[in-house]
Amino acid sequence: MIKAYAELERDFDNQKEKHENNMNIIIEEVDRLTILVNDILNLSKLESNIETLNLEEFDLIKLIDTILNRFKIFSYTKSFKFIFEYHDELIIKADKQKLEQVIYNLVGNAINYTGSDKVVYINIKNEKKKIRVEIKDTGKGIKDSDLDKVWDKYYKSEKKYKRNTIGTGIGLSIVKNIFILHGFKYGIISAINKGSTFWFEIEK
Repeated sequence: MIKAYAELERDFDNQKEKHENNMNIIIEEVDRLTILVNDILNLSKLESNIETLNLEEFDLIKLIDTILNRFKIFSYTKSFKFIFEYHDELIIKADKQKLEQVIYNLVGNAINYTGSDKVVYINIKNEKKKIRVEIKDTGKGIKDSDLDKVWDKYYKSEKKYKRNTIGTGIGLSIVKNIFILHGFKYGIISAINKGSTFWFEIEK
């Protein structure tokens, strides 16, 4: 794609509107390729056990707000809604950069699979001994027999309703490896035609 549109720009004297369209496609494809390469590198390091945790204390709520702000473009351009109503400060100790990647990938996954209402829910349950984070879509759901498979890097959903809005297909495998590295409990709750909830727990 990058080569084709670059050659189009090189070989033809395009009008301004056509030129801008071609350049935007080139930029989007470079961004997509960058995400793919970074995901592959990150997964390789995680699976090779050469990644270590950089533990620090930070506000989980502020981190989630920052990530959702990056997704606002989908609200403006594609009418997605992100429901997150937890306002209190919530200090946790974890690898901030890796947890940011977890939440980013899970929200991106929810965008790809949520229903026609285009709503994604982010819920926080602050319990006595743990903090539970849930990211929920309203899509078609996942069969019980497939629940464990979705974390596999080579697993491909047979469902044709995936939007392919963002992501590379190995994001959930990265998420799984980060959970294992932290020692977090994690899982999926899903019901056919009612959506799926991806969750993980941080012990206090």
